[in-house]
Amino acid sequence: MLKSTNRINRSIRSLMTKKTQPPKQERLVSVSLFSGAMGLDLGFERAGFMPVFAADNMSAAIATIRANRPEIPLFEDDIRELRGEAIRAMTGLTDFDVLIGGPPCQSFSTAGSRKSVDDHHTGPLVFEFIRLVEELRPSAFLMENVKGLLSASLKWRALPYNNNGKRIDEWYGSVMRELVSRVNAIGYSVACAELNAADYGIPQRRIRVFLMGFRDKLLPTFPVPTHSETGDLFRKPWETIRPYISHLSDDTSHCARFSPRKLSYLRKIPSGGNWRDLSLQDQMASMGRAFHAKGGRSGYWRRLSWEEPAPTILTEPQNASTALCHPDLDRPLSVRECAVLQTFPENWKFAGRGAEQYRLIGNAVPVRLAEALGRHMRALLAREVQATSACREDVIMMAATG
Repeated sequence: MLKSTNRINRSIRSLMTKKTQPPKQERLVSVSLFSGAMGLDLGFERAGFMPVFAADNMSAAIATIRANRPEIPLFEDDIRELRGEAIRAMTGLTDFDVLIGGPPCQSFSTAGSRKSVDDHHTGPLVFEFIRLVEELRPSAFLMENVKGLLSASLKWRALPYNNNGKRIDEWYGSVMRELVSRVNAIGYSVACAELNAADYGIPQRRIRVFLMGFRDKLLPTFPVPTHSETGDLFRKPWETIRPYISHLSDDTSHCARFSPRKLSYLRKIPSGGNWRDLSLQDQMASMGRAFHAKGGRSGYWRRLSWEEPAPTILTEPQNASTALCHPDLDRPLSVRECAVLQTFPENWKFAGRGAEQYRLIGNAVPVRLAEALGRHMRALLAREVQATSACREDVIMMAATG
């Protein structure tokens, strides 16, 4: 442990002594943590923010950042060892417009064991993000995570099977309450919203939670949706996957494989279908205990439809319970197809092994959604908009402005 700490300290000192040319200040600047494939960074860059710093300790993420934005100072170790003074030294800047990032979500996902902050490897990292907000004092911040963060508990306890984030005791939502309390304590406003990427023109139904805050206690709001499931007078219908991936005939990216057992079931599923299209006998045989669950089964033996948005792009499209089977072909979506549905540009490079590339893409914020959030936050910083908040009322009420 001591050797690891010494190595990290040497790494920080080395980076702090490098002469960094300060970026020109006519553009707003962004700092990102848990940068991954840089979905948030790229979206905010398109919205007019210059990325000046990134941080991640996953080797494939580090290589991806270096392949696409080699000029950006990059911290490659445990975020718990990163200090605001190091970011200032590495960037040559003292003031920052926005801090963005998506701490690891596995500890809060309703699909997992939900150990929350008791998962000492990743759970407490949401609070490390707030610590760096306090140390850097950016004008604003944006943090992304899974919907399960809203119901996550500060204290792990055994949950009933198939709980799916339902309230069972007073610990429900205590992580969010603690986050809000800490943000308010350092003098920032804060609000959160559940946003569906499909409502912003992304060809994917992906619901994630975003926390936004401002140093001057400006009330955070979120961009007004531009799309809806069927469309209406003011919004377009949701985008479908057809115009995004049907033309990718020259796709040479990595593609996972379904096992022969999985294929035996998926070949019986029509476009747009899932486990419900199997016979009762096949349903019970293929799903095991999950067949008797009350929810969370829509991903089993799922085949996409050309005429609908994709379901959430996850990190393992070949799994039975999170299948992302091509509409026509008996295979999972490829790395490139997943990246396009996450609205990454086609020339964006993803490093690492195939499984690592899927992980980078599945954990990313869709670039186009990040751009919408970036444009909205830029307008808020310039006092150009006062949009109606898209927050859930019970969450926005809890997230007081201090």
